Amino acid sequence: MKTNKKYKLLFYVISIFLVIYSLLPILLVFFYSLIPNSYISQNKVVFSLRNYVEILQTMNIEVYFFNSVIVSLFSAFINTLLSFLAAYALTRLNIPFKNLINNILLFFNVVLILGVFIIVPIFDIIVKLKLFNSLTGLILVYTSLGLPFSILLFSKFINELPKEYEEAALLDGFSRFNIIFKIVLPLVTSAFISIFILQFIGYWNEFVFALTLTNSELKRTLAVGVTLVSTSSNFEIPWGSIMAASFIALIPLMILVYNFEKLIIKSASPK
Repeated sequence: MKTNKKYKLLFYVISIFLVIYSLLPILLVFFYSLIPNSYISQNKVVFSLRNYVEILQTMNIEVYFFNSVIVSLFSAFINTLLSFLAAYALTRLNIPFKNLINNILLFFNVVLILGVFIIVPIFDIIVKLKLFNSLTGLILVYTSLGLPFSILLFSKFINELPKEYEEAALLDGFSRFNIIFKIVLPLVTSAFISIFILQFIGYWNEFVFALTLTNSELKRTLAVGVTLVSTSSNFEIPWGSIMAASFIALIPLMILVYNFEKLIIKSASPK
């Protein structure tokens, strides 16, 4: 009994430490966002909402926020839907060169992790399509770059599903379309939402393509906008304003993860 109590106590201590360790960066960002820039440089602690007021008045932070929401939502949804359909085809249908396609997806999944190396040809394609400096161009790029990862992840989940449900539905006269959306999709709902959230977070934080493929204030995303805050002063680094903008960018992600935490954990072990 004493040994069990010691293990429980150790478990609680480690858990508390990990929680504090995880929350500390967010708490520090919020803490410094409440201290005006002039006081940070003087190592004084005076709490105020001045940083938030300044970035709302001097920066197009609401425009950046709206652009990030539109680009991230549409990119994540289109990516998740297309990858679900592609994964179903690769795992359930008799299509030619299936193994070759899977190997190509694996290859591109590795290559696209270092997406910065393909930014020049992507830039050239977007310019030729006349989608430069547009949210549509960003959505197209984000959706495409995330497909290999999402397809491979969905394939794992669909492979875990028993085929008997689909075979029975085919015997009952169900079309392939109905089987996909009325039988398979409900069984992988947790995976669908989890992949959507993972992609949304990735798109929300993406910086390099958002900076390269846009050049106007009205098309910038929040990730780019936060970096522009750091260049708003010629004499000092406005740490307070940077932290305020960063905390604003964190709010949607915290809400997403908090509300869908159980689904994300559940999707880690498909049945």
